[in-house]
Amino acid sequence: MGTLTVAMFMTIDGFTERADGSLISPDWSDEMQQYWSGTNAHDGQLLVYGRTALEFNAAYWPTADTAENGDEYRAFARTMNRLPKVVISDTLEQPGWNATVERGPLDEAVTRIKQRHDGEIVAVGGISLVAALTKSGLVDHYRLLLMPRLAGSGRSIFADGLPATDLTLVGSRQLDTGALLLDYDAGREVRQGD
Repeated sequence: MGTLTVAMFMTIDGFTERADGSLISPDWSDEMQQYWSGTNAHDGQLLVYGRTALEFNAAYWPTADTAENGDEYRAFARTMNRLPKVVISDTLEQPGWNATVERGPLDEAVTRIKQRHDGEIVAVGGISLVAALTKSGLVDHYRLLLMPRLAGSGRSIFADGLPATDLTLVGSRQLDTGALLLDYDAGREVRQGD
């Protein structure tokens, strides 16, 4: 049975998107490639997307393996294109990009995905899907990239109504960009009075 990892980057104040919906992207470096991208997308993994995030990535990555990009970036593009993907959507019919569609209530869809995949399942976007996974308590592991900036406002995967949950830090690394990579195992939901 597979385990579900949420992999998201965010500002110190917890935002992944600006108020206008644009993504707040981290600074790029070789260490970002190795410790963030390489960890979140390598052979043996299954990537999970919401519809909007899948459509955005499916339009970008197939053309990223070009001569204008460096060798490592092109190799990563090939990995992204090769990896199997699942999009959780009740509206998308033909996802393309080596993806299949999973429909139905989120908890049932995630259970079916975990039963079919023996390994790490990485939810990499979009923010609405990841927020719903977090709020529903379906996440086994959080891999967060904390960017050294404040956004002031925007959208976060940690929305109101999130169940209080204890997390266990299992790894951390400071990257050369000043970002902090944090790995947490999801613990138990905290009950009133704990």
